[in-house]
Amino acid sequence: MIYQIEPALFQKYPNYVRGVIIAKRIVNIQNPIDEVARMLKSAQETIRDRADLERVAVQPNIAAWREAYRAFGAKPSEYPCSIEAMIKRVRRGDELPYINTLAALCNCASLRYITPIGGHALDDIPANGEVRLGFATGAEEFTPFGTTSIEHPEPGEVIYTFGKTVLCRRWTWRQAEFTKLEGKTTYAAINVDGLPPVSRADVDMICIDLANLISIYCGASVEIKRLSEETPRIEI
Repeated sequence: MIYQIEPALFQKYPNYVRGVIIAKRIVNIQNPIDEVARMLKSAQETIRDRADLERVAVQPNIAAWREAYRAFGAKPSEYPCSIEAMIKRVRRGDELPYINTLAALCNCASLRYITPIGGHALDDIPANGEVRLGFATGAEEFTPFGTTSIEHPEPGEVIYTFGKTVLCRRWTWRQAEFTKLEGKTTYAAINVDGLPPVSRADVDMICIDLANLISIYCGASVEIKRLSEETPRIEI
């Protein structure tokens, strides 16, 4: 399977990198594993205790994503990136659900590093298929997580796609029903997104940490690759 990012995205967002953890032969238990449940709870408690998150919009990692969203025409106050939305949810006292082990591990890492991390099941995408991150034409189709309705992205919006099927809208905002992580998921790509001040080295470190946890708690074989301006195309 080919995975690529449009070169124009790197031109518009210099120094952006996307780490990709390719996980195969996943055993994705839906009932909580005690150690993972404790990690998820601890990550949320840390977020609630962090003084620098009282004004989440100005935290440097979050501010970078807000500026990136504005640049492609999305209002960050209306469409917060996934990590901003998660932090706000946690800080108002909500408990993140333990959907399944792989999703819980991704959420733990995302909170720990204040970085958008999204897992996508690839079981139903053919081996000769192609997934892509780039700009929308507006003709693509998106079925939001938990629904059967079809939407179309705004032209120029950053989207993650398989053909004309949108897997995630507004870069890191909302994932699709099609590639949601489930108990039956055995093959997935975990995207770790880095905009400065999150560096390439930071993304590599996050990927190593998360890949190790996925190997331990999901029994998966894992491989780490990176998409960047120098390497906009990889095979997964």
